[in-house]
This record gives sequence, C-alpha cells and structure tokens, in this order.
Amino acid sequence: MGHKVNSVDGRAGDVDLSAVRTFSKEYRVAKGAAGTYMVTRLPVACTAIAVRAYRAGGSGGVVNAQRNGGDLLAEPLATVTDTWAGWTHLQNVVFASGDTLSVVTADPAGSPSEVVVQVDFRVNP
Repeated sequence: MGHKVNSVDGRAGDVDLSAVRTFSKEYRVAKGAAGTYMVTRLPVACTAIAVRAYRAGGSGGVVNAQRNGGDLLAEPLATVTDTWAGWTHLQNVVFASGDTLSVVTADPAGSPSEVVVQVDFRVNP
C-alpha cells in the first residue's frame, strides 16, 4: 500500500513508505497570506527533522510548523527573499500515525507572490 509523498531520497508519487527512510511535505501559501494552514494527516509514525521556508518576492515574514497544534520551532523561522531558509533544531518532533501537520505564516511585507513551507521527516523504525 503506497501513500503519495515527495521523498527526499529522490522517489516521488505512490511510494511504499516501508521502503522510504525520509520524505517531505510542503505547503504553498499564495501571496504569503498570514494564517494557519492544515497540510496533512501523517500516515506513518515519523520524526520531523527540518523545517524550511522560501519566500518569492516581498520582505520580512516568519513561518512555523505544528504537530497537533504544538509548534515545531521554539521561535518562528524568518523567511528570506528568493532563498531557502531552514532550521533543524526542532521541538515536539515525534509524530504518531494519524497526527496532523499544519503550517503557520505571518503576513510578510511587499506583496510576495508565494511562501512555501517544507517539513522534512524520517520514518520511525
């Protein structure tokens, strides 16, 4: 049985997660609008290993990711114009099968075209 994920190890589409060690989930926020956005319900037990963000245009703005409403970052991650920013010192990282992932964005200035938040995971043995 496969689940649609984008895996960090180069596989994509329907992937049997028993064979995948790491994968990513991302969410694109058009115009970088502030808010909390539900991304997914995790199909397997896994550990969040990084939170990354990309802002196309605009200036300022921060993001965070959440497991069941609890922040993964102690302090929100500042976005950088047209560059990936990331942080690997996370908290609240162990996801059980069925836990939810959401992202939180603060309203950046300068009308960015989009903000992308990506969370990288490692499948728990």
